[in-house]
Amino acid sequence: MKGLVTCLTLLAGASASYTSRPWHTLNATVGGRLRASKPIASPCFTTYNGLTNAVDGSRCATVLEDWKTGDLRTNYPGSFMNLQSEACLSEPEDQCLVDNTVFPAGAPGNNATCNQGSVPSYYVEITKGSDVTAALAFAKKHRVILSVKNSGHDFMTRNSGKGTLNLWTQNLQHMEYHDSFVPRGCKDDVGRVMVVGAGVPSGDAHIFADKHDSVILGPYSPTVAVSGGWLVGGGHGVLGPVYGMGVDRVVEFQIVTADGKERTVNACRNPDLFFALRGGGGSSFGVILSATHRVIPRKPIAFADVHLPSNISSETALEWIKLLVDESLEWGRQGWGGHVAGTYVTHFNPISDYISDNGTKARASMQRVTDFALAHGGTSNVAVYPNWLHIWDSFLLPLDSMQGGNMGVGSSRLVPDNLFATEEGKEKIMSYIRSIAEIGFDPVNFYTPVSTPFVYDRLQDPEGFAKRTFGTSLTPAWYRSLWHLQTIGSMAWNSSYEDRVKFLTDLTNSTVQLEALAGPDAGSHFNEANPFMTGWQESYYGRENYEKLLKIKAKYDPSNILTCWKCIGFKDVKDIASSRYRCQGKLQQDVYQNLGLKPSS
Repeated sequence: MKGLVTCLTLLAGASASYTSRPWHTLNATVGGRLRASKPIASPCFTTYNGLTNAVDGSRCATVLEDWKTGDLRTNYPGSFMNLQSEACLSEPEDQCLVDNTVFPAGAPGNNATCNQGSVPSYYVEITKGSDVTAALAFAKKHRVILSVKNSGHDFMTRNSGKGTLNLWTQNLQHMEYHDSFVPRGCKDDVGRVMVVGAGVPSGDAHIFADKHDSVILGPYSPTVAVSGGWLVGGGHGVLGPVYGMGVDRVVEFQIVTADGKERTVNACRNPDLFFALRGGGGSSFGVILSATHRVIPRKPIAFADVHLPSNISSETALEWIKLLVDESLEWGRQGWGGHVAGTYVTHFNPISDYISDNGTKARASMQRVTDFALAHGGTSNVAVYPNWLHIWDSFLLPLDSMQGGNMGVGSSRLVPDNLFATEEGKEKIMSYIRSIAEIGFDPVNFYTPVSTPFVYDRLQDPEGFAKRTFGTSLTPAWYRSLWHLQTIGSMAWNSSYEDRVKFLTDLTNSTVQLEALAGPDAGSHFNEANPFMTGWQESYYGRENYEKLLKIKAKYDPSNILTCWKCIGFKDVKDIASSRYRCQGKLQQDVYQNLGLKPSS
């Protein structure tokens, strides 16, 4: 094939048998692991991309039965936990979805069509660094656009892409434990660590850590990978108020950068890249093969699980949320972290004062919420349990079986400690929650993580904490905030374009209000923000970090081969309207127009 061939031409010419020579060569180079990618629901449809498709009744039945399960969605390359990564949001007819409002999911009608949507056209199953190197060289030579998928939990549409070649890293499942570890090129021992492959889910990592009398800081869902996008995008966990963010605990990466080189990255080798990977987000700087995490000695943990009945009124939910706002600062000072919601609080505390007295102090800490819940017919369980894995197996895993298969999009803002310190500040928070209730958000569905880093240290010793530095590329707002306040809603699987514009306009309007509440020095979580917000550069990183990240991106990926929606290297003015982001761009433009907003760059 002469010259450079465009992405669309290559993809159109590469059939499942790879008759196009460049694709055939790539397939041979990666050991036959280049494959066509289809939407997971395609076995249920009689047409696929405009052609007759043979329905596979057995496979279809499995898909419909397991439509919302993480096991199905993380183990199939053409499936994603959140449907906005499968559907082409700006073109509702371009998708392959089934009715997710019933169980099992509803089979499509005879005239229903299945189209590719945002599901990548092809993928390479990555098993080693040389697979990434081959795919990067191929993409650069033939102008093929890449996307990177790990476990597929992304809310922001970054792990898929129409017409892309996807690098699927979920099968990088290696784990090691070391009682002591010196990062390569360094002198100091960082203590006990786990080396965790990019695809290892947190459920497996927790079990492995426990076998070595340890706890690894990880995500709440058992199917989210510990060493991938969760980590580099600012992954936080319920023990974070004591132990920090995922990036605060990582000490080394193995990564293939855009030039195809496999690199060891830590504070001593490639320190600029180490800074970028500790919060820079997405796959902007390379494809991660593994990460080495400092782990925590296993010990008892206090656990508080207080629930209201699910059928409470919105008024009762608002009273409950006000109580959570009142209590949260003191909980943070005591070392608690977890989640607060419109009908419950689930918190964890590893501080010795709360685990050494058989739970007496922990129960006293949660007395006000316990009294409120019991007075309204709810339940309260506050106790000390032997270790993290015991709580995980007994209380958390049963809640996670049906978490995918929705088109859920949210907005978030990091809310600083000082808003919780005064009655005026707390009233601002409640005023925001009441205001979004007026536009249709039910406070019963309120949910917010309380897992910002080092809250315990910060509130116990503010002067000492102010002198600490962390070396991450996260927005500094993470280190002065108490709540990661969220507003989350879902679009219907069969929503029209007009429905999507309205939903996202309302969501972005709530984002603007949330920004006003939190103030100019606040920020947002790269992984769980509104995908259609403006000012994302400042919100995700802070201006100083953002400018530094741009320079690192130019150093390691000058051709901008690794791209994703509102990641480092993304230019609003150019990219929103580009064909690369056709499934997001039109929606973004219409939301901006509705709210009078302008692109950030």
